[in-house]
Amino acid sequence: MSNIKIVRTWWGNDPHKWAEVPRLPLYDNEVVYVWGDKNKEILEERGYACISMGDEEFSGPNVYGKKLQALDIALKHWGEVLLLDWDCWLLKPLDSTFYNYLKDKPIQIPLYAHYKEPMFALLDDIPDDHPILKTEQSYFDLVDMLSTLENQIQHYHWKWEDGLIIPNFGCVYSRDVNLGADLIKIAKENNIKSLVEEFAMWVYANCSMEDYINNYHPKYTLGVSDKRLIESNYFNNNGTAKFEERFNNIKIIQSKFNNYIKQQLKMNLYYEHL
Repeated sequence: MSNIKIVRTWWGNDPHKWAEVPRLPLYDNEVVYVWGDKNKEILEERGYACISMGDEEFSGPNVYGKKLQALDIALKHWGEVLLLDWDCWLLKPLDSTFYNYLKDKPIQIPLYAHYKEPMFALLDDIPDDHPILKTEQSYFDLVDMLSTLENQIQHYHWKWEDGLIIPNFGCVYSRDVNLGADLIKIAKENNIKSLVEEFAMWVYANCSMEDYINNYHPKYTLGVSDKRLIESNYFNNNGTAKFEERFNNIKIIQSKFNNYIKQQLKMNLYYEHL
Protein backbone atom coordinates (compact mmCIF):
# COMPACT_ATOMS: atom_id res chain seq x y z
CA MET A 1 0.00 0.00 0.00
CA SER A 2 1.06 3.59 -0.54
CA ASN A 3 1.76 6.32 2.02
CA ILE A 4 -0.01 8.74 -0.30
CA LYS A 5 -1.83 11.75 1.17
CA ILE A 6 -5.20 12.78 -0.26
CA VAL A 7 -5.09 16.56 -0.70
CA ARG A 8 -7.94 19.02 -1.25
CA THR A 9 -8.03 22.80 -1.60
CA TRP A 10 -10.64 25.37 -0.59
CA TRP A 11 -10.87 29.14 -0.99
CA GLY A 12 -13.43 31.89 -1.63
CA ASN A 13 -16.81 32.73 -0.15
CA ASP A 14 -19.32 31.34 -2.66
CA PRO A 15 -22.00 29.58 -0.56
CA HIS A 16 -23.16 27.48 -3.53
CA LYS A 17 -19.79 25.68 -3.66
CA TRP A 18 -20.33 24.01 -0.29
CA ALA A 19 -22.79 21.60 -1.90
CA GLU A 20 -19.75 19.83 -3.44
CA VAL A 21 -18.13 19.14 -0.06
CA PRO A 22 -19.12 15.86 1.67
CA ARG A 23 -20.54 16.28 5.16
CA LEU A 24 -17.82 13.95 6.44
CA PRO A 25 -14.33 13.19 5.07
CA LEU A 26 -14.22 10.27 2.64
CA TYR A 27 -10.65 9.27 3.48
CA ASP A 28 -8.73 8.73 6.73
CA ASN A 29 -5.60 10.26 5.15
CA GLU A 30 -7.26 13.42 3.78
CA VAL A 31 -6.15 17.01 4.39
CA VAL A 32 -7.51 20.33 3.09
CA TYR A 33 -5.25 23.31 2.35
CA VAL A 34 -7.64 26.17 3.01
CA TRP A 35 -7.70 29.95 2.59
CA GLY A 36 -9.85 31.89 5.10
CA ASP A 37 -10.52 31.38 8.81
CA LYS A 38 -14.28 30.94 8.34
CA ASN A 39 -13.76 28.32 5.63
CA LYS A 40 -11.34 26.46 7.93
CA GLU A 41 -13.87 26.57 10.76
CA ILE A 42 -16.65 25.09 8.60
CA LEU A 43 -14.41 22.33 7.27
CA GLU A 44 -13.14 21.41 10.72
CA GLU A 45 -16.72 21.24 11.99
CA ARG A 46 -17.29 18.60 9.29
CA GLY A 47 -14.30 16.64 10.53
CA TYR A 48 -11.66 17.65 7.98
CA ALA A 49 -8.01 18.05 8.89
CA CYS A 50 -7.00 21.49 7.64
CA ILE A 51 -3.85 23.48 7.00
CA SER A 52 -4.25 27.26 6.77
CA MET A 53 -2.92 29.08 3.73
CA GLY A 54 -2.34 32.82 3.94
CA ASP A 55 -0.54 33.66 0.70
CA GLU A 56 -2.84 35.55 -1.70
CA GLU A 57 -0.32 35.79 -4.55
CA PHE A 58 -2.73 34.00 -6.91
CA SER A 59 -6.14 35.66 -6.94
CA GLY A 60 -8.79 37.08 -9.26
CA PRO A 61 -8.55 35.53 -12.75
CA ASN A 62 -5.40 33.64 -11.65
CA VAL A 63 -6.99 32.03 -8.59
CA TYR A 64 -6.30 28.48 -9.78
CA GLY A 65 -2.64 29.12 -9.08
CA LYS A 66 -3.61 28.39 -5.47
CA LYS A 67 -3.66 24.71 -6.43
CA LEU A 68 0.02 24.98 -7.31
CA GLN A 69 0.77 26.56 -3.94
CA ALA A 70 -1.09 23.78 -2.13
CA LEU A 71 0.58 21.11 -4.27
CA ASP A 72 4.03 22.53 -3.56
CA ILE A 73 3.53 22.63 0.21
CA ALA A 74 1.76 19.26 0.30
CA LEU A 75 4.58 17.53 -1.59
CA LYS A 76 7.08 19.04 0.82
CA HIS A 77 4.91 17.88 3.75
CA TRP A 78 4.10 14.36 2.58
CA GLY A 79 6.35 13.46 -0.37
CA GLU A 80 3.56 11.71 -2.30
CA VAL A 81 0.08 13.16 -2.86
CA LEU A 82 -3.15 12.76 -4.78
CA LEU A 83 -4.67 16.22 -5.25
CA LEU A 84 -8.42 15.95 -5.91
CA ASP A 85 -11.10 18.44 -6.84
CA TRP A 86 -14.29 18.06 -4.81
CA ASP A 87 -16.16 16.94 -7.93
CA CYS A 88 -13.72 14.08 -8.53
CA TRP A 89 -15.76 11.16 -7.23
CA LEU A 90 -14.54 7.80 -6.01
CA LEU A 91 -16.09 4.90 -7.96
CA LYS A 92 -14.69 1.96 -5.99
CA PRO A 93 -12.29 1.26 -3.11
CA LEU A 94 -8.63 2.06 -3.68
CA ASP A 95 -7.02 -1.37 -3.80
CA SER A 96 -3.60 -2.80 -4.67
CA THR A 97 -4.33 -2.47 -8.41
CA PHE A 98 -4.91 1.27 -8.01
CA TYR A 99 -1.67 1.74 -6.06
CA ASN A 100 0.21 -0.26 -8.67
CA TYR A 101 -1.08 2.19 -11.30
CA LEU A 102 0.51 5.00 -9.30
CA LYS A 103 3.87 3.24 -9.53
CA ASP A 104 3.72 3.42 -13.35
CA LYS A 105 4.47 7.14 -13.61
CA PRO A 106 5.79 9.60 -10.98
CA ILE A 107 3.43 12.35 -12.24
CA GLN A 108 -0.09 11.55 -13.48
CA ILE A 109 -2.57 14.19 -14.69
CA PRO A 110 -5.37 13.50 -17.21
CA LEU A 111 -6.29 15.52 -20.32
CA TYR A 112 -9.53 17.12 -21.49
CA ALA A 113 -10.93 19.00 -24.46
CA HIS A 114 -11.58 22.74 -24.36
CA TYR A 115 -13.31 25.18 -26.67
CA LYS A 116 -11.23 26.91 -29.34
CA GLU A 117 -13.07 30.14 -28.46
CA PRO A 118 -14.01 29.65 -24.79
CA MET A 119 -15.23 33.17 -24.00
CA PHE A 120 -18.56 33.21 -25.84
CA ALA A 121 -19.04 29.45 -25.62
CA LEU A 122 -18.81 29.48 -21.82
CA LEU A 123 -20.97 32.60 -21.53
CA ASP A 124 -23.63 30.81 -23.57
CA ASP A 125 -23.44 27.78 -21.30
CA ILE A 126 -24.17 29.68 -18.07
CA PRO A 127 -27.82 29.25 -17.00
CA ASP A 128 -29.83 32.48 -17.04
CA ASP A 129 -30.45 32.31 -13.28
CA HIS A 130 -26.81 31.75 -12.27
CA PRO A 131 -25.74 34.07 -9.39
CA ILE A 132 -22.74 35.36 -11.33
CA LEU A 133 -25.11 37.10 -13.77
CA LYS A 134 -27.05 38.98 -11.09
CA THR A 135 -24.77 42.02 -10.75
CA GLU A 136 -22.92 44.08 -13.33
CA GLN A 137 -19.64 43.77 -11.41
CA SER A 138 -19.70 39.99 -11.20
CA TYR A 139 -20.66 39.78 -14.89
CA PHE A 140 -17.84 42.12 -15.95
CA ASP A 141 -15.39 40.15 -13.77
CA LEU A 142 -16.55 36.98 -15.52
CA VAL A 143 -16.10 38.51 -18.98
CA ASP A 144 -12.60 39.69 -18.02
CA MET A 145 -11.71 36.21 -16.75
CA LEU A 146 -13.01 34.48 -19.89
CA SER A 147 -11.29 37.01 -22.15
CA THR A 148 -8.00 36.20 -20.41
CA LEU A 149 -8.70 32.47 -20.77
CA GLU A 150 -9.35 32.82 -24.50
CA ASN A 151 -6.12 34.72 -25.01
CA GLN A 152 -3.99 32.36 -22.95
CA ILE A 153 -5.32 29.03 -24.20
CA GLN A 154 -4.16 29.87 -27.73
CA HIS A 155 -0.57 29.40 -26.47
CA TYR A 156 -0.95 26.29 -24.31
CA HIS A 157 -2.71 23.37 -25.98
CA TRP A 158 -2.58 20.48 -28.39
CA LYS A 159 -4.98 20.69 -31.33
CA TRP A 160 -7.18 17.62 -31.70
CA GLU A 161 -10.06 17.51 -34.17
CA ASP A 162 -12.05 20.72 -33.50
CA GLY A 163 -10.99 21.21 -29.90
CA LEU A 164 -7.97 22.16 -27.82
CA ILE A 165 -6.53 19.54 -25.48
CA ILE A 166 -4.97 20.59 -22.16
CA PRO A 167 -4.09 18.94 -18.82
CA ASN A 168 -6.91 18.71 -16.26
CA PHE A 169 -5.83 19.52 -12.71
CA GLY A 170 -8.96 17.98 -11.16
CA CYS A 171 -6.96 14.85 -10.32
CA VAL A 172 -3.20 15.14 -9.83
CA TYR A 173 -0.86 12.43 -8.59
CA SER A 174 2.79 13.19 -7.87
CA ARG A 175 5.70 11.72 -5.97
CA ASP A 176 8.04 14.24 -7.59
CA VAL A 177 8.46 16.62 -4.65
CA ASN A 178 9.60 19.44 -6.95
CA LEU A 179 6.54 19.43 -9.21
CA GLY A 180 4.64 22.20 -7.41
CA ALA A 181 7.66 24.49 -7.21
CA ASP A 182 8.57 23.80 -10.84
CA LEU A 183 5.05 24.66 -12.03
CA ILE A 184 4.95 27.87 -9.98
CA LYS A 185 8.29 28.88 -11.50
CA ILE A 186 6.98 28.17 -15.01
CA ALA A 187 3.79 30.15 -14.35
CA LYS A 188 5.76 33.18 -13.15
CA GLU A 189 8.44 33.09 -15.82
CA ASN A 190 5.85 32.85 -18.60
CA ASN A 191 3.36 35.23 -16.95
CA ILE A 192 0.69 32.53 -17.28
CA LYS A 193 -2.82 33.61 -16.37
CA SER A 194 -6.31 32.06 -16.09
CA LEU A 195 -5.94 28.24 -15.91
CA VAL A 196 -2.53 28.78 -14.38
CA GLU A 197 -1.96 25.23 -13.14
CA GLU A 198 -3.10 23.51 -16.35
CA PHE A 199 -1.22 25.76 -18.75
CA ALA A 200 1.93 25.49 -16.60
CA MET A 201 1.67 21.69 -16.77
CA TRP A 202 1.44 21.88 -20.56
CA VAL A 203 4.70 23.87 -20.62
CA TYR A 204 6.29 21.51 -18.09
CA ALA A 205 5.52 18.43 -20.20
CA ASN A 206 7.09 20.00 -23.31
CA CYS A 207 6.12 17.11 -25.56
CA SER A 208 3.60 15.89 -28.11
CA MET A 209 0.12 14.93 -26.98
CA GLU A 210 0.89 11.27 -27.68
CA ASP A 211 4.02 11.42 -25.52
CA TYR A 212 2.02 13.16 -22.79
CA ILE A 213 -0.52 10.33 -22.78
CA ASN A 214 2.26 7.75 -22.47
CA ASN A 215 4.24 9.65 -19.84
CA TYR A 216 1.65 11.45 -17.72
CA HIS A 217 -1.94 10.31 -18.32
CA PRO A 218 -3.34 8.01 -15.59
CA LYS A 219 -5.21 4.77 -16.21
CA TYR A 220 -7.63 5.35 -13.31
CA THR A 221 -9.48 8.51 -14.42
CA LEU A 222 -10.45 10.59 -17.45
CA GLY A 223 -10.19 14.37 -17.57
CA VAL A 224 -13.99 14.59 -17.95
CA SER A 225 -16.03 11.50 -17.15
CA ASP A 226 -18.35 9.87 -19.66
CA LYS A 227 -21.13 10.26 -17.10
CA ARG A 228 -20.62 14.03 -17.07
CA LEU A 229 -21.03 14.11 -20.84
CA ILE A 230 -24.24 12.05 -20.75
CA GLU A 231 -25.88 14.00 -17.95
CA SER A 232 -24.83 17.53 -18.96
CA ASN A 233 -27.80 19.76 -19.63
CA TYR A 234 -28.70 23.40 -19.33
CA PHE A 235 -32.15 24.90 -19.01
CA ASN A 236 -33.50 28.29 -19.78
CA ASN A 237 -36.00 30.10 -17.59
CA ASN A 238 -38.88 28.26 -19.23
CA GLY A 239 -37.43 24.91 -18.25
CA THR A 240 -36.85 23.72 -21.81
CA ALA A 241 -33.53 22.18 -22.80
CA LYS A 242 -31.07 24.66 -24.27
CA PHE A 243 -28.31 22.66 -25.91
CA GLU A 244 -26.18 25.29 -27.56
CA GLU A 245 -24.39 24.21 -30.72
CA ARG A 246 -20.98 24.95 -29.30
CA PHE A 247 -21.72 23.03 -26.12
CA ASN A 248 -22.90 20.03 -28.11
CA ASN A 249 -19.74 20.20 -30.19
CA ILE A 250 -17.41 20.15 -27.18
CA LYS A 251 -19.36 17.22 -25.71
CA ILE A 252 -18.87 15.29 -28.94
CA ILE A 253 -15.17 16.16 -29.08
CA GLN A 254 -14.66 15.17 -25.43
CA SER A 255 -16.52 11.89 -25.95
CA LYS A 256 -14.37 11.07 -28.97
CA PHE A 257 -11.25 12.07 -27.05
CA ASN A 258 -12.21 9.81 -24.14
CA ASN A 259 -12.53 6.94 -26.61
CA TYR A 260 -9.14 7.87 -28.06
CA ILE A 261 -7.57 7.74 -24.58
CA LYS A 262 -9.16 4.33 -23.98
CA GLN A 263 -7.57 3.09 -27.19
CA GLN A 264 -4.15 4.31 -26.07
CA LEU A 265 -4.32 3.12 -22.46
CA LYS A 266 -6.00 0.18 -20.77
CA MET A 267 -8.29 2.26 -18.54
CA ASN A 268 -9.65 0.94 -15.24
CA LEU A 269 -11.59 3.82 -13.71
CA TYR A 270 -11.40 4.46 -9.97
CA TYR A 271 -12.43 8.12 -10.20
CA GLU A 272 -14.76 10.13 -12.37
CA HIS A 273 -14.36 13.88 -12.73
CA LEU A 274 -17.79 15.49 -12.95
